[in-house]
Amino acid sequence: MKIYFQNSLSRKKEEFKPIKKNKVGLYTCGPTVYDYPHIGNLSAYVIWDVLKRFLLSQGYQVKHIMNLTDVGHLVSDADEGEDKIETAKRREKKTAWEVADYFIEVFQKNIAELNILSPTKFLRATDTIKEQIDFAKVLDEKGYLYKTSDGMYFDTSKIADYGRLANLAEVEQQEGARVAKNPEKKNANDFAVWKFSPQNSQRDMEWDSPWGKGFPGWHLECSVMSRMELGDTFDIHTGGVDHMTVHHPNEMAQSEAFTGKLQANYWLHNQHLRYEGGKMSKSAGVFIKLSDLEEKKYSPMSFRYFILQNNYRKPHNFSWQALSAAQAGLKNILRSIAFFDQAKAKASKEFLAEFYTALADDFNTARALSVLQKVLESKLEDKVKLATVLKMDEVLGFDLESLRKRFLDLPEEAKILLKEREVARENKDWARADQLRDKLVAWQVEVQDTSAGQKAIYNWLE
Repeated sequence: MKIYFQNSLSRKKEEFKPIKKNKVGLYTCGPTVYDYPHIGNLSAYVIWDVLKRFLLSQGYQVKHIMNLTDVGHLVSDADEGEDKIETAKRREKKTAWEVADYFIEVFQKNIAELNILSPTKFLRATDTIKEQIDFAKVLDEKGYLYKTSDGMYFDTSKIADYGRLANLAEVEQQEGARVAKNPEKKNANDFAVWKFSPQNSQRDMEWDSPWGKGFPGWHLECSVMSRMELGDTFDIHTGGVDHMTVHHPNEMAQSEAFTGKLQANYWLHNQHLRYEGGKMSKSAGVFIKLSDLEEKKYSPMSFRYFILQNNYRKPHNFSWQALSAAQAGLKNILRSIAFFDQAKAKASKEFLAEFYTALADDFNTARALSVLQKVLESKLEDKVKLATVLKMDEVLGFDLESLRKRFLDLPEEAKILLKEREVARENKDWARADQLRDKLVAWQVEVQDTSAGQKAIYNWLE
């Protein structure tokens, strides 16, 4: 099956052709681990998880690398302000190392709750300092770096097509709008590769280098890690649309200056999750965590369903009402398959082909979900429906089999009430049967009376 992606680099939908047959090198920009991730952050990892699962479903071996930024990302993305981890250590009253360790654990717990497959390898920025210094030394030797009072900067004028990822050459550049004002920089777009530690103070995270004690610039780690694990040029680089104007052009410039080659062949970017028309971000004060959803009785899988209802390249507006609708949609799927025959059966080739075709078109998850719904509404045998839906779920990642089992795992008190209700129905005591049905509702148990007897599900999704 031919697969097509919207490549941000060419601004065209292109057929995916991996460098090596049946193998994919995938790099995902990971989190800066200075605070709890909000659901806008996490939505991107749901999207890239489906991309990865789809590639796996098509027989590709996927080597997936993700960075964990635990040093070097300043409060401003454009080399201004304090390191975010340094700011967080005062807020949390911990060391920078303790802050990073804690929020890495939180992030990894969140992605597990969202049933996101772990990458082949996580790499912390602080674990690759030697490699980053060695990389920067080559850039310096090639004449791409120059020194200012606060660090070693990359001279973007030496890259003929710098910024082509975001078409920056066609956008009027005003220093201070996208990049930091700095009278020592040769060009407005120049960026720090190595930052010097502040004088008369000691950071928790700083290292000796040929240029002086300090720490790597934010963009350096991704150039180094991707090359370490995936080679000079790899297949797919993913990230948020906000990376297109600063982080990814800078990362791309460093990598190409070092290797003389294109860093990645396909650049995929997801749009932001929005809230009340604005960007969801810590700086904007819109900060909804995954745990906040769970406190309001929403399942992480309902949030996953909500994200996959939208095209990843279009802004997605979050609201509690929309999340409730997504949870209801997921619950309807579970109700539909709860009592399906578990006998072994082959999935429908016809519906699977339609499902994979939707995903092969720039992984159109909304269309793929509609195909799943068509399966449930079809005239296929129940056991074939179940096999087909579970095969689709290998890509969608809702873990429907586990959720289905939870629907059937009734509380012990409810089982007792169901037995009493069965006796009442056998005795044609309909009033008593209705009373017991009402009691079961209090245990979040829904009862269906069928020709084969009563069937009950534990509706733990409120």
